[in-house]
Amino acid sequence: MGLTLSTQQRIASLAKRFGGLLVNGIGKSLRLEIRGLERVLHLVKTKQPIVFQFWHGDMFIAWYITSAFQPAAIVSQAGDGDIASAVLEGLDYVTFRGSSTRGGRRAFSGMIRYLKMQEFKVSAFASDGPKGPRYEMKAGTYVTAQHLDGFIIPVASTSKWSLRAKGWDKFFIPLPFSKAVLSFGDPIKAKPGLKSAALDKELKYVSEICKRHQEGLNRAYLQGEE
Repeated sequence: MGLTLSTQQRIASLAKRFGGLLVNGIGKSLRLEIRGLERVLHLVKTKQPIVFQFWHGDMFIAWYITSAFQPAAIVSQAGDGDIASAVLEGLDYVTFRGSSTRGGRRAFSGMIRYLKMQEFKVSAFASDGPKGPRYEMKAGTYVTAQHLDGFIIPVASTSKWSLRAKGWDKFFIPLPFSKAVLSFGDPIKAKPGLKSAALDKELKYVSEICKRHQEGLNRAYLQGEE
């Protein structure tokens, strides 16, 4: 986000009290169309593990909709992560703090242990976070699905009216009462046992599917097809 530490701390303090309320308030005001929800509900009813896949800049509406499933999520230990963790906990997410540079392995192990004890195993990843590149999936999303023998569900969203940041992720917040769409893509079953080069190849393949899902929705909205 490019904020100073003191600013991040002030925002995080506000987010603990109001972040979840803000996301829910804006979400409820949207003229929102949800696509593909039946795919998710089928997996939930059959108790299949689910990993929701978001892109970092496009996850505001996804936070709002998927909060009903109370997903587990790993959030960075950096200052920006304090803000995200506060918002997500206000939305009934279960958060584990860690990143690729600090505490990531401990957070991942804790999340997997937690999920394996749950009747409904649901997690969520901002796959290209915390620092990008944009629309380039990191391994955590896929490896989580592998550990749980579950499915990755691409989640794409966009809105007609929004505020979009200038950072690497181009994070957008939909404006209240905007027309918006959230789309759940086809579930992708993780392949067990993939490592090294085979995992990298599969990760790039799945990343491209998820990228096309989001970019296709963006393109359709820009062209006025929605």
